Amino acid sequence: MSLAVPSHAPLWSRRDATVVGVVLALGAVLVLAGWFFAAGRADAGDQLVFVSLALVGALVGVTAVIAWVVRGRRAISTRRTLLLGTPPPPKAEGARAVELVAAPNGKWFHRADCLLALGRNWSASPRVAHEKAGRLSCPGCRP
Repeated sequence: MSLAVPSHAPLWSRRDATVVGVVLALGAVLVLAGWFFAAGRADAGDQLVFVSLALVGALVGVTAVIAWVVRGRRAISTRRTLLLGTPPPPKAEGARAVELVAAPNGKWFHRADCLLALGRNWSASPRVAHEKAGRLSCPGCRP
């Protein structure tokens, strides 16, 4: 399916509906045939083949419905992509710098590459100096 799908177009085409209808009908015929031929047999061993035929018919019907739903979900996904664009990039890795920085009178100390400290030109100090000043470690970058 191409990305140039008009928003008013149905999720499934007439061909999709015809195919799922035919496959469901085939599954129903297999189930009914299995039931019809198994009903006339008194021995359970003789019925096993026809019960298996009915199970195959049920699986054919379930497969048709699953394929129908998957096709619709793909159409919805395509429309969502057209409407919202591509998804955002994956979440960035956390701060990993070794240097610890803080504002001169700040409450928190951060890794140098923490988003809260970037571009602030704070001078780096050892952890002991920050703790001595009464600062707490940043809950975001967790130095």
